[in-house]
Amino acid sequence: MLEHTISNLGEEIKQHSNPFANLSQRGIRCTCVNALMAIIPDLEGNGSSGGGLPCGSKDLENGCVLLCAQDKHPQHLHECEIEALRRFLPTLSETDGISIHRWARLRIPTGQICYSAWKELLKPLERRQTACNIKVHLRLL
Repeated sequence: MLEHTISNLGEEIKQHSNPFANLSQRGIRCTCVNALMAIIPDLEGNGSSGGGLPCGSKDLENGCVLLCAQDKHPQHLHECEIEALRRFLPTLSETDGISIHRWARLRIPTGQICYSAWKELLKPLERRQTACNIKVHLRLL
């Protein structure tokens, strides 16, 4: 942790003629900001009126947030996808023509970001996010 902080402060040095004075001023500024955040937690966030959520996101009100990109128009599902969805959500009605809006990412309550294959498969292999898996638990009320 200390090495990471030293590295961050080192990157912030702007005036190379007197680096130690500049570094100490940056450290003081960082300490003041952290103290203010501890005293007034409402200062944290990006300043938007949406409770600190990114633009275009949707709060699911259970600790999860859908993050852009998303489909502009509903996508119709194939019969095999409808069957899988019905197995996962037994309360789903038997109507045909189920359609969905796909989202690129989901932020779960732990703060981790889950990436959908819909957008990730469009990226080159070296830029794809494939290291994390999540387990979905269905809670019926």
